[in-house]
Amino acid sequence: MRIHRRPQDQHVWIKGPLEVVADGGRRVCLDCGTPIRSYVFRAHPPESDSFERCISLAWCGVCRLYTGNVVHVPRRRVLVDALADLSADARQGLLGKEAVLVAHLDRLFRGADGHA
Repeated sequence: MRIHRRPQDQHVWIKGPLEVVADGGRRVCLDCGTPIRSYVFRAHPPESDSFERCISLAWCGVCRLYTGNVVHVPRRRVLVDALADLSADARQGLLGKEAVLVAHLDRLFRGADGHA
């Protein structure tokens, strides 16, 4: 389902239908064929009963579409913290704004892959 955008909204992230298909061992965007990026993080401290309830984000950096879900991750599984280098204030600022967080993660992942 292709989202038709106005020219002034080309760089706005939209939470919505992100349709993916399998392409070998990876998932790609149905609309543009770009590999889907994803990130899972814990939203609760270790002492919380909700520690295993995590947030999973997946997005297409070309279509600027993303989706988010609550997922179960066992307590013993260690997750990579892509925001570890940020100050507490910067981290909280990103975690409080999902679309801003996805944009930040997309820039991080593109830099790590060596792609613009």
